[in-house]
Amino acid sequence: MSRSIKKEVNLNKLKTGCSPCISEAKKMEQKISNREVSEIKIEEVKVIVSSMFKKD
Repeated sequence: MSRSIKKEVNLNKLKTGCSPCISEAKKMEQKISNREVSEIKIEEVKVIVSSMFKKD
């Protein structure tokens, strides 16, 4: 009987992310709209971050 060994993956070293992470990153990029971070207001940052934790 053979047992499979579960391989641990360091997510910080992956060149690509998991599907949910990539999806959230794309949503954030759309909300930021190619602006510099310094151009984004604090209240807008709060809305963007809180939207990541809302269930659709």
